[in-house]
Order: sequence, then structure tokens, then C-alpha cells
Amino acid sequence: MSLDHALRRPVSTRHAFALAADLALRRDPLHSVIVPFLLRAPWLLALVVFSSGGAQLGLASVLFYVALVGLSVSGWAVDAMLRFRARSVFNTPYGVPPAPVLECYELGLKRLPWLYLTECVRGFALSVGFGAFFLPGVYLGYKLAFATEAVVLNERQLVGAFQHSLHLSRGRFERWFEMVVASVALVLGVLFVGTAMALVIRGLSWETWKIVVPMLLVVLWPVFQYAWTFFYMRLIEVEEPQAEDVGPFYASSTAARTWGTPGGAPPRLTLVKPPQDTVPEDREDGGTA
Repeated sequence: MSLDHALRRPVSTRHAFALAADLALRRDPLHSVIVPFLLRAPWLLALVVFSSGGAQLGLASVLFYVALVGLSVSGWAVDAMLRFRARSVFNTPYGVPPAPVLECYELGLKRLPWLYLTECVRGFALSVGFGAFFLPGVYLGYKLAFATEAVVLNERQLVGAFQHSLHLSRGRFERWFEMVVASVALVLGVLFVGTAMALVIRGLSWETWKIVVPMLLVVLWPVFQYAWTFFYMRLIEVEEPQAEDVGPFYASSTAARTWGTPGGAPPRLTLVKPPQDTVPEDREDGGTA
């Protein structure tokens, strides 16, 4: 099977979001939604509160930038943990628990410097692309969409992560665009619900709702992160030629749980030929043993 053919195998946006919602909201809401929200919410709250003084010199300005750094670092750490948590249950039978959360945090923190560097370089490239013209920005967003997943989950350096993203995105523009549309639709849905609640509930000020709506997005964020990680893992799966040979048992193999280990690549299974039936020896009386 050629690699080009493998890259055209089905990749479902709906399936990625279904797996993400199941893991985040049903199977593991504590460590997927509640704890990440508690880690991010104080920084976001401080950022909103001190945003009015962000352009002024003084204590408010200092606290604003401290909150911005805290939100960024905590967000990257949580996102790295969520990626490892999603990978630990990818292609495992339903009911298999995710990898231990502390182990996922440990693995994520080890990749944090490379994740920070990758995010900065990709952000700069997108800024240049969208600043020069809209279409180059869209193209770079598409081609570099999987760089952060690659640099976290495959322990690749910056150049390797970008190269891997360029490789995985080839021939997948429609599926990437579907993922973007689904993500934007969910964000717009949260904004619509928040706006509707602000109009219906008259007791709260508009300033309060400016805090509530971002908090709702923080609650929903793990679903986005899980969905993009599952989407990435599916692309990794379809580029592996041996996945077609091992059949459905590959999906339920407990060896897939080792993907959460450092440098964990998809385990390669070895096909073992079944033992040949032996011909029974003739007995002296003419029968068979």
C-alpha cells in the first residue's frame, strides 16, 4: 500500500469530537474539565480584572502581564497533559481508563519548552501570513496545524514537528477545514448562549458577563484539545502501513496503552504464523495415533 493511498483513508471530524466529548464530559470530567478549569480560571479572572490597566504604567499593568504569563504557562501545561491523556485511550476498548493524570502532567511538563517554542514560531508565521494577505495565513494555518501535537506527542524538535505537520496535512485540507468550522461553531454557540443569558438575566452587569463567557470557553476547551488530538492520532494511524495488516485486534491491543510513554510511537505488532498441523503417525495395527 503506497503512502499517498494511506493518507487518503477516512478521517472523521464528527468521530474526533464524539470521542473528545465522551472522554471529557462522561468518562473523565474531573481531570479533563474540572481540574484544568481550576488551574486556568484564576489567571483568566485576573487577566480580565486588570485588563483595563494593561496600557498604563503601574501595579495594574504589572499584574496584567503576570496574569498573562500565568495563563499561558498553565494553559500550555494543561494542554500537553490533555494530549497525553487522549493518546493513552486512543484505539482502546471502551471503559479502559486513561493513563494516570500525574504521569500525563509529568510527560507534558517535559515537553513544555519545545511546545512554547513551537507555539511562538507558529504564531509568528501566522501573523506574517495573515498580515501580508489572508490566503497565505490560511495556508500556513492548515499546513502547520499539527505542529504542536507532533512536538508534544512524538518528542520531535521544532523543525521535525513542522516537517511532520506538513506531511500529515497533505491532502487533508477539507478535513482540516471541517475541524476548524466545527471548533468555531462551538465557540460561537458558547458566545450566543452567554449573550442570551446576559439579556435574560437582568440582575448581573455586562462587566460580569464579560467574565462569565470566557470562563465558559475555558470549561469547553478540553473538548477542543481532545478532538484535535484524536484527529492527529487518526492521521498518525492512517500513515502506518502495518495498521492494515494487523486487523481489528490492533485497536483493542493493550500494547497501545504504552503510547503515553516518552517517545511512545505506535507499537509495531509482529505477525506470528499459526502452528502447522502435524500428520499423525501410523500405528502398527493400521490405525492412527
